[in-house]
Amino acid sequence: MRTTRLPLLTPTLLCFMSLALQTAQAEPAPHLLKPDLVVPLWQGEPPLFQRDAPAEIFDPRGKFTNVTRPEIALFLPDPEKNTGMAIIVCAGGGYGSLDWKTHVIYAADVFNPKGVAIIGLKYRTRPPFKGTNSEIQALTLLDAQRAVRLVRHRAKEWKINPQQIGIAGYSAGGNLAMNLAANFDTGNPDATDPIDRESSRPDFAIGLATWHWRQKVSPFEFSKNAPPVFLVHATNDGIKGGAPIELPREIAADLQKLNVPVKMAVFDVGAHGVGNLIPQRVKHGFPPAKWPDLFLDWYQSLPAK
Repeated sequence: MRTTRLPLLTPTLLCFMSLALQTAQAEPAPHLLKPDLVVPLWQGEPPLFQRDAPAEIFDPRGKFTNVTRPEIALFLPDPEKNTGMAIIVCAGGGYGSLDWKTHVIYAADVFNPKGVAIIGLKYRTRPPFKGTNSEIQALTLLDAQRAVRLVRHRAKEWKINPQQIGIAGYSAGGNLAMNLAANFDTGNPDATDPIDRESSRPDFAIGLATWHWRQKVSPFEFSKNAPPVFLVHATNDGIKGGAPIELPREIAADLQKLNVPVKMAVFDVGAHGVGNLIPQRVKHGFPPAKWPDLFLDWYQSLPAK
């Protein structure tokens, strides 16, 4: 029997409930449309907060836009199945929106039965942020770093292993996941905020159709201490938009030179939606939709830390 902690009815949760009602009328909904808990990354205003922004929108298709207050949404497995692993998921959308339903909720629907917690990261978007490409990357990196610190800080409370916290991202979310894998720190032991004392290093990183404004050259500068990386890509991505396969291949080559564990799962179908765990794809055995098992098998085969 699944037990859940009843969350406060924040604006985000009200949006989820609204979507649940709409979806129930139109199609069979995933069993985890509503999160167990929604937590802001910062109490009060986040760093570099934009006060003049329009209201956040969560549309009927399950996408967030105009995000200015980053949060995490927890989708937790049944206690008897819990493995302690948690994946912070960054939805895609070109840094302009977050395809929450397709990337976060569908991931929870697949991973929760495997005993893995899915934690959706609602990171900030452009618009309303008005900066350059590099500036939106820097802004969202703050959100991703803080998300890892927060989950690690509250891991015991949420029945998560603090050494099994990874990050995954689709498209622009994959860009953010790789950015974090290349730019983490061990925390500030002198910080007044105990969350900031935690390491922001993810224990693994997953890039799904990893994107960098359609470029083929990797901008990421990894270190030998980078976490293990699992990449999922399609050979037919980047032909009509999307992300050329040369980008993840270069990421993999860079990590191999540093002796960082890396695995690349390549498919000839799926294009830029290769990693999407759409229920019909999962049900009918669409080859790219098997990446969760491929990842878990690979990650569990790595030498113990």
